[in-house]
Amino acid sequence: MPKSKSSKEAQDTQQDPSRTLLGQILVELDYITIYQLDESLRIQREDKEHDRDPKPLGQILLELGFIGPNQLIRAIQVQAEYRKAQAGK
Repeated sequence: MPKSKSSKEAQDTQQDPSRTLLGQILVELDYITIYQLDESLRIQREDKEHDRDPKPLGQILLELGFIGPNQLIRAIQVQAEYRKAQAGK
């Protein structure tokens, strides 16, 4: 059952592909919820605040079991496509 795209960030992504972030793409693809994204970003932020090397968002999402490797690969492909399209403008 697809989740609704309730986040303003996900909607903004559709308007400006150059700002497309991995988390936004994962939400748009309905791979994660906005709440799972928020939790993962919180973990990443806490690492920075405690002077630890922050893990990449994709790694955090994998470790939490929110996504699988194939979903991460697909989201990175979509991100690259968005950026390539934007560079061509």
